[in-house]
Amino acid sequence: VSCAGPLPSSCAAAAMQTPTGNVNCGGHFEANCAACPGGNGAAWCHGDCVWVGELLGDGRCEMGSGLLGMPKLTPQDFDTALPWWVTLFVVTSLVMFVYALVYKRKVVGELERITDHMNVSAEPLPLFACFQKPHAALYTVFCLPVVLGKNYWSAGLMGFWPGCIFSFLLTYTPLYPLGVCVRAVISKKVQDIIGHERTWPQACLFSLFCMPCDVGRESLEVDHEMGADITCCCQVEVTSRLMNELDHASSRISAACARNCS
Repeated sequence: VSCAGPLPSSCAAAAMQTPTGNVNCGGHFEANCAACPGGNGAAWCHGDCVWVGELLGDGRCEMGSGLLGMPKLTPQDFDTALPWWVTLFVVTSLVMFVYALVYKRKVVGELERITDHMNVSAEPLPLFACFQKPHAALYTVFCLPVVLGKNYWSAGLMGFWPGCIFSFLLTYTPLYPLGVCVRAVISKKVQDIIGHERTWPQACLFSLFCMPCDVGRESLEVDHEMGADITCCCQVEVTSRLMNELDHASSRISAACARNCS
């Protein structure tokens, strides 16, 4: 029977027949997604299934989850991924711990915490300020828990080690959603201490959608308050307290004049 042109009644009847397979491949039905391609590759893997791998090369047809066309994960997938995740987590923990030891001795040990008295706050920095400082960007990307430990210690909110461990567990584990909420609360406290205004909704949005940028910006602001210039690798230069406060006052006056004159 030819099915070209207008749909003949025989073809319509065939199309209306109940499929014998359990899986919709997009144009036909099979018992499972693996049987959908039938040697024809990704072109025959649609409907309930998605093609995983190269479109014109090696790949396989798997059941889709319906969420953004991603493959449906099975318990076997989790069993396979868990040992890799645990290994990566342990190795990352050890590397981060060793680096934190060095960072605390060479950087944090040279700093003084932010004080409330005789403190002139520097001007707030834009969200993407860390991209203008390659050293700050590198620290934030590769050593985010260490940077947070330094920030929280500098603001007097917690010790360096509790800050590092706390941030590491909330960033590199399934507790990340909780970490976003906790980070929003603490980041607002840091901003209050350094004299910058931030609302609760702003803190939540920054933590949820752009945490690394927000941490990098916060790190630079905290460093400015302490008069510290931290560069790779673990190098720090600290300006005297008096000169740092005078510089902040000068920048505040200049910014106010610029706003009033514009």
